[in-house]
Amino acid sequence: MWDDERFIAKAKLYFHRGASHPKGENDVLALWLLLGLEFLLRAPLARVHPTLLADPTGDSIMQAAGLPGKPNSTSPKSIQIRTVIERLGAFVEGFSKDRQDEALSLVGLRNEEMHRSSSPLDVDSSKWLPQFTRVVEVLCKHLGEEPSDMIEEDLLTLGRSLVDREDRRLAHEIGLRIQAAKDFAQKLRPEEKDARKVVTASTVLSFFGETKKTVACPACVESATITMRSVRVTDERIEDEEIVRDVIYLVDELNCPVCELQLKGPAEIGAAKLQQQHQLSEHESFQERYIDNYEPDYGND
Repeated sequence: MWDDERFIAKAKLYFHRGASHPKGENDVLALWLLLGLEFLLRAPLARVHPTLLADPTGDSIMQAAGLPGKPNSTSPKSIQIRTVIERLGAFVEGFSKDRQDEALSLVGLRNEEMHRSSSPLDVDSSKWLPQFTRVVEVLCKHLGEEPSDMIEEDLLTLGRSLVDREDRRLAHEIGLRIQAAKDFAQKLRPEEKDARKVVTASTVLSFFGETKKTVACPACVESATITMRSVRVTDERIEDEEIVRDVIYLVDELNCPVCELQLKGPAEIGAAKLQQQHQLSEHESFQERYIDNYEPDYGND
């Protein structure tokens, strides 16, 4: 029903149908690739367990777990693709907010094609192929599949070249924004700079939520604030009689109060050549962990 290997095989079939179409029609190619993408998106969840794809209502979860449903049960229903994409972001390495947004955009484009009288897919492939290539490569890496086994080699080469071109365009755009912010800061009088500066802690921890930290601004070198979100947590270990675990954060945004530079999303952060991931350690004493059961040493009460 929801088998990861069958999802992968079905995605390959649809991708091949698009690439082998006898005419070079972008809308036909795009439609087959985007239809196949949904199967590839669902494969990682199916590999963990089919119940992750089951609609929580009715008997779908029971049937996904291999259990019989009620008499006369209807066919099992899947969760919406938007929920699939959200869940992938929780455990697929590299499936960042940017990749999630791209996957949602591709699914939305496919839905527009299916529900409109016009043909939104009848556009140059540069409008959607870079996003498609990035999403597929992240999913293939997680699934242990070679992208070249999924997609025709010439199409993959085209997609990667468009990705490179798009990355260079973004790097150029971010470079111009950084230079403009630098020029703006240089025109400020010292008292104006001081007025714009804000006093913040070097790191404000908020595990499993947003975390803020100050770094040197790439434009004016003053203290800028980055907003990060946790994406992975290591197993706990014991160090110096404390319980320790490392939390890995991904930078989502940078704001500089002096030169007013703003960068949003891992792609812009990366284009500015800023560190995209940060690791912070969480320390907890045994007393803090087990405070409810903690008893002071005899004679100290």
